[in-house]
Amino acid sequence: MLFHTLTFLIFFTITVALMLIARRHHTTQKTVLLIASCIFYMWWNPAFILLIIFSAGVDYIVAAKLEHTEEQRARRNLLLVSLITNFGLLAFFKYTGFLEQNLLYVFRLFGYQPNWADVNIILPVGISFYTFHTLSYTIDVYKREIPTTRSFRDFALFVTFFPPLVAGPIMRASYFLPQLESPRKMNFDRASFFLFLRGLVKKALVADGVATFADAVFKNPTHWNSAVIWLAAICFYVQIYCDFSGYSDMAIAIARMLGYELVPNFNRPYFAGDPPEFWKRWHISLSTWLRDYLYIPLGGNRHGEYKTVRNLMLTMLIGGLWHGASWNFVLWGGLHGAALVVHRYWDKLTRRLNIRERLNRSAVYHVATVLVMQYFILVTWIPFRVLNTSHMLYTLRKFILFDMDFRLADAGLGAMAPFATVLLIAIFLIIHLFSELRGGLDEHLARVPMPVAAMACVIIGVLLFILWPPSATPFIYFQF
Repeated sequence: MLFHTLTFLIFFTITVALMLIARRHHTTQKTVLLIASCIFYMWWNPAFILLIIFSAGVDYIVAAKLEHTEEQRARRNLLLVSLITNFGLLAFFKYTGFLEQNLLYVFRLFGYQPNWADVNIILPVGISFYTFHTLSYTIDVYKREIPTTRSFRDFALFVTFFPPLVAGPIMRASYFLPQLESPRKMNFDRASFFLFLRGLVKKALVADGVATFADAVFKNPTHWNSAVIWLAAICFYVQIYCDFSGYSDMAIAIARMLGYELVPNFNRPYFAGDPPEFWKRWHISLSTWLRDYLYIPLGGNRHGEYKTVRNLMLTMLIGGLWHGASWNFVLWGGLHGAALVVHRYWDKLTRRLNIRERLNRSAVYHVATVLVMQYFILVTWIPFRVLNTSHMLYTLRKFILFDMDFRLADAGLGAMAPFATVLLIAIFLIIHLFSELRGGLDEHLARVPMPVAAMACVIIGVLLFILWPPSATPFIYFQF
């Protein structure tokens, strides 16, 4: 069930109506929301709700036992039960096919041709996200950072809460479970409405609008020159941000309307000037999860330079693999890990030369670092998007080694396609720049006089009506 469909509008209206009927009964409201969340998830494949219930049940029982267990070895064994169960399910559904492909490659390398049937396992929607939701609970209970929850209904609602369930933001038990302890007031204010509208415009107009060009080119990039490759890469650069952050905006807005707060997930990452800043702005809930539950437990930067570099690379490689069962995602994570390492040494060098502060005060240096960082991000999105190895290498070569062929309109894409795509990208960049300098347009619209806000809604509504895609396109991160 996609947020930008009539089906979801009907579902959400019924959910809100039932919660309003039960507004004087907090426990009944939570039950309504739990049932609605299960229905929302079952809309894709009803059978997979059993997987979430099983995972939640294991972690609820493990946490309950941790509360009454003092002996450290026993506590570690209980945590292992949770980790093995959750990561085992994730590995089975997400990486079995990947493992099979790599085993076949190794066998063929040595001249052996296995005759087993291909593994075809359906990937449950959102498994990467709700696995991290539930693991945050058992790990925090194990570390004695949060108490156990007595109510399985509350814990199940935390795991299945539908706005962030299938594509984030990744929820922490320490942040969400306390919100279930007291009655919540639904909030249909202008700020929530315009935040949802911002996400809808990002997805339906911008992301799906530029995706048409990117998909046409990356279907077989060997047909195109460098100018077309560059434009397609910029399209995907815009698409993946607007698609993913658009989902997060809508999820946060929907949760807020229901009375719950989610953590922000994006903060204008395309103005980041270095790798650490990018990961503080992009998919914030994942980067902080990996930092707190992987990088720091590995030792962080506390045990010398070699182990710090190792921990950075391992965290980013695993973060890349989390995105998908392909070496492309491992490569993508490795490139970002290498960038973090290079930046670490660059930062040390500039501090040793006593030029760090001078560089920080330089506007030219700031602009240059932003441009270099965004070029790097553009390059790394190519292996993320183009999974075929030969196509990826061709695309990277054409992108990096420009062939000076600037033909767009005669490239076989239609005369208007490049023009309309460039116009859409330009509008996005102007709004993105305005948001970085002055704050988001939705924040301004939430404060302006009502007639101005109403006129803005009319204009946006007309644009949505004219440019609405012919069919609802799933969000990119549903496949992760």
